[in-house]
Amino acid sequence: MKKYIVLVITFLFASAGLSFANTNFRFNESVLPYNGGLLISNYGTENHTPKENEIRGNIVYYKNKKVKQFIPADGILNLPTAMAIYKNKLYICNRKNIVVYNLNNKKISGIIGFDTDVKTLNDIVLSGDELFVTSTDTDSVYKINLKAKNLKPEKWLEIPSPNGISVYENTIYIASIPADYKNITSENVVYVVKDRKTPVAQKLNMTPGLYDGIATSADGQKVYVSDWHTASVISIDTDTGAEQPVFMQKGLTPADIAINGQKLYIPDMFNHRVIVFDLKSGKTNIIQ
Repeated sequence: MKKYIVLVITFLFASAGLSFANTNFRFNESVLPYNGGLLISNYGTENHTPKENEIRGNIVYYKNKKVKQFIPADGILNLPTAMAIYKNKLYICNRKNIVVYNLNNKKISGIIGFDTDVKTLNDIVLSGDELFVTSTDTDSVYKINLKAKNLKPEKWLEIPSPNGISVYENTIYIASIPADYKNITSENVVYVVKDRKTPVAQKLNMTPGLYDGIATSADGQKVYVSDWHTASVISIDTDTGAEQPVFMQKGLTPADIAINGQKLYIPDMFNHRVIVFDLKSGKTNIIQ
């Protein structure tokens, strides 16, 4: 959930010249490669931050240039953000909890609750048999053992307002965003936890930003991070911490990104579209 975006919404809509008409998305926050296509979460509302009684969230599926409803607004999804899949179940961050769907029939198979002070679950990643979930407002990352009989979140690590999270083998990367989503501090960088079994967070890069989504390359040599402050996606060398711009566009509102091979998927949240950027050729396609 991106609270700070209220500060720039009027400008972004005007500069982008886009409207809600003829679009498959309404504030699409996250993407997840799945079965040769792409799952895309949407708030489904006319407002960028739905009220808690607005249950219009949905998941669509894009494949072969077609967009179809995957999980329609069903009275459960209020603020669907990041997603993860484990043993034919889809786990969706949904403001204060995680909603679990059975992919065989697309019906709800459970809801995972969190501590009462958790208000903003932002991102989720699977590592082995464990889910790692960022709670931005409580400066916490939670761990869920999916092999346990009772799926109970346990606090795994404290880190300044964590947002995006990604994994490579036993290493976990976490992007920090300002607690108020606007005033950047020196703590709002990308962190690395080199061993998830003994978590200790270290700064990976030194440039603070309004970091949102994060994705790791297949070889683990780079992490890609979306930054609202610069309207861009940057890459960070996982050995040296060196930064390099990858994709930048005026008015870009880059949320929870994903990578699959040479394709970088960027949810352009306020412009209600997904940008597909080919890291090898530099070509761009638009899903909307």
